[in-house]
Amino acid sequence: MDETPDRRMLEMGGRLLDELPPATEDVRRWRRHLAGYRPDSERSDDVVVWLACVLALKAAAEGNFGIGCVLINDQGDVVARGHNEVFTPWFRGDRHAEMVVMDAFEDAHPDLTSLADYTLYGSLEPCPMCLTRLINSGVGTVLFATPDPEVGMVHRKDDLPPEWVGLSREQRFDRAECSPDLAAAAGQIALLNRADLEQKLMDRRRS
Repeated sequence: MDETPDRRMLEMGGRLLDELPPATEDVRRWRRHLAGYRPDSERSDDVVVWLACVLALKAAAEGNFGIGCVLINDQGDVVARGHNEVFTPWFRGDRHAEMVVMDAFEDAHPDLTSLADYTLYGSLEPCPMCLTRLINSGVGTVLFATPDPEVGMVHRKDDLPPEWVGLSREQRFDRAECSPDLAAAAGQIALLNRADLEQKLMDRRRS
């Protein structure tokens, strides 16, 4: 019997956790937490959000902002995954998790004309740059594990220029249906090195 999409995601995330560099004690602590997590069967998005959190931890362990992202099709299969890559392997100001995933998917499927049946899951609420990218890409549903009051743009979506606001009405943007534990993990992983990396961004302007 074929494995379910959830089982494949759990196996994928397990391999990623096994491959994580030791990094800091904080990373090791969150690795243990995610490795021991048991998905809540009553939360429809728990497994895919868990995978996004694993990817977020991978980002933090590699010296990037701790944000992960997964794109699934209408069968529930992962078609693209990624994490923030702004600082590693080299500096790229546009390599937010959502941008990494959409770049990979759109490059692999140049003839695909509609993403209405696809769902993108992020560990953190998308920033303005990523939100406009997702609107332009036409991903049917965009779900995130936890809000980002400082940088997140979904809760301020109506402040975008009218053209983007109009386009976004064809899409769904919302919180993922995951456990409070995972939502909290996503938020904490995003904060692991955020202050240090934001300072590095500021330092680049002064060099």
